[in-house]
Amino acid sequence: MPRTEMTGRERLLTAMAHEEPDRVPISPRVGAWMVAEYGAGGLARELEVLPDMDFMSVTGDGQPNYIYSYPAEYALPEVSVEQSWRDAGDCRIVERTFRTPAGEIGDITRVPPSGREYGVSPNPVKIEHLVKNVEDLGALRYVLPEIGTNFDFYHAADEQIGERGVAMACVRSALDHQAGDARGMENLMIDYYTDRALFDGVMGIFHERTMAITKAALEAGVGAIFGSWYYNSLSSGWSPGIFQEIFVPQIREHVELTHSYGAWYDYYDDGVLSASMDMIVSTGIDVLETCTPPPVGDFDLAEAKRAVGEQVTLKGYVDLLYVIKHGTPELVESTVRDAMEIAKPGGGFIIGSSDSFREGTPPENLATYWRACKEYGKYE
Repeated sequence: MPRTEMTGRERLLTAMAHEEPDRVPISPRVGAWMVAEYGAGGLARELEVLPDMDFMSVTGDGQPNYIYSYPAEYALPEVSVEQSWRDAGDCRIVERTFRTPAGEIGDITRVPPSGREYGVSPNPVKIEHLVKNVEDLGALRYVLPEIGTNFDFYHAADEQIGERGVAMACVRSALDHQAGDARGMENLMIDYYTDRALFDGVMGIFHERTMAITKAALEAGVGAIFGSWYYNSLSSGWSPGIFQEIFVPQIREHVELTHSYGAWYDYYDDGVLSASMDMIVSTGIDVLETCTPPPVGDFDLAEAKRAVGEQVTLKGYVDLLYVIKHGTPELVESTVRDAMEIAKPGGGFIIGSSDSFREGTPPENLATYWRACKEYGKYE
């Protein structure tokens, strides 16, 4: 006998409580696909065109990030900024100099155009990083804006979603678009062995900031934190040993702060997980995503369900590229069916995608995805 139909919010919270809702929640990532299909994303448009979605909508953290963005004006009262743009083939180059009371630092970045061969959301490439040595750390602090406490945007999103799902505030790890862009990932990996004062210094500055932003969000009544940790992924090149030594204590501290306010925690890593999953789950996270299977990732859904399925809710899994974009409707259906057979029993599973659906995805594949998720996800 079919169960009483739930709202999206009820469905998600029931699954996260490791109980069985009326059906498995469906919550893929759709941002890039929305931009490609409709010219812009936005929550209102998603709510309109995705009737079967159980929304786990991610807002920002409300803080300017001058490490990763290049605005016309900078809200840095003690800093003067010199910024210039020039064309370089099909890209643009932006050069910046920040003159602070603690000295001068600067960077150079190549910014590719969107909507062409680089996709709808191409990543900028650092030619020269902001932090070059330990002497730059004093100036770096002046480039980080004062942490804001207004999270009205989060509450507006949560109200807009209503019973169709939940809102989460994205707070990035010390690496994600922070130390990883200010110093550079390859440089930090070398610094770990050759310049620990620099490594510990830059990581410490940004971890401190991550914790302060999180506290501000929780004090403002944010009910869920979306912890972005994909720069920390073993896919980026970090060893399991460094992950255990450096990142696990940071994750645990972030999760414990979140839980101390009665909020829940969604951990985001869209890379390989087989060697880090147990470490991540040990920190007390509530949701683990994106659980990417081979060939892009190495996630074994059956093994994860057996090993950690009672401790954490698994979210994602369906490969956006080789299944959803380049696969057939038959492959989409069989992938969804198999995932449900493995992970549906007992709750603790939210079916989604390995990352955002992409431009050029066949409509028939997406139609099959939504239908199959509803059909095979029902609990009797």
